[in-house]
Amino acid sequence: MPNLLKSRKAQFYIISVVGIVTILYAIGKSLTSYSIIDTSEVALRNDFFVFNNIVEKTLATLNASKDCEELKFNLEEFKLVTTKAFAPHFRIEYNYAIVSCTSTSATVNFNITLYSINSEIKTSFTKTINW
Repeated sequence: MPNLLKSRKAQFYIISVVGIVTILYAIGKSLTSYSIIDTSEVALRNDFFVFNNIVEKTLATLNASKDCEELKFNLEEFKLVTTKAFAPHFRIEYNYAIVSCTSTSATVNFNITLYSINSEIKTSFTKTINW
């Protein structure tokens, strides 16, 4: 009789441990969704990164041009690619005017504005390049 009683105590102990572990696991799983850090907001707020990238690539496009015809073509292509590439998330106004263009240099005025849900970022600058 004593062996039967010890056997039942051991079974109850094992069942209790399994039950407690299951309950703790369930509570942990339900709280996990509240404790995970949401980093998607940072990824969605990349307005300044996109804007600075557009300005940087504009300057690279200017430096890559070798004459007035190539400058006009490159700027128009860059404007089309930029406005279409970011169209789902941003609206970009990319305006430029070639003020002077000679066989040795060119001066270009830029007005670039990026609109998003959270912000409006704009800049105006003039760049002179020599080739």
